[in-house]
Amino acid sequence: MKIYVDKIPEGGIELTEKIQPGAISIDTEGISFIQPVDVKANVLKTGAEMFADILLESPVEYTCSKCLSKFEGIFKKKFNLIREVKPAEVVELDDEIRQEIIVDYPMKIVCKEDCKGLCPNCGQNLNVGECDCK
Repeated sequence: MKIYVDKIPEGGIELTEKIQPGAISIDTEGISFIQPVDVKANVLKTGAEMFADILLESPVEYTCSKCLSKFEGIFKKKFNLIREVKPAEVVELDDEIRQEIIVDYPMKIVCKEDCKGLCPNCGQNLNVGECDCK
């Protein structure tokens, strides 16, 4: 997302953009963004500082770390950004957006709280059925 500092009116501006996941390299093992990330930013400039309230939202596909099942969810993140700016500067926020998404990734992804996982011998998903292992 690019913000043109000299185009921010006195009362601020609301900007929206859709960022393709590949454009900022945010897919990782366990989480895949299945649609573009919706970015909404309320931007205000006072003197030499720019303030941005940013909301990120996108459907994602998760892979359970216990049973390897895939399931969908919504990734949503709000954050604030304050930056010193020059009058004719163009502020690029893709790196900050990427970092905020990564910081908010869950440590352990599970499809449900009581996920039984996989049988360590045969690999049967124990949420779906029992296995014949002893």
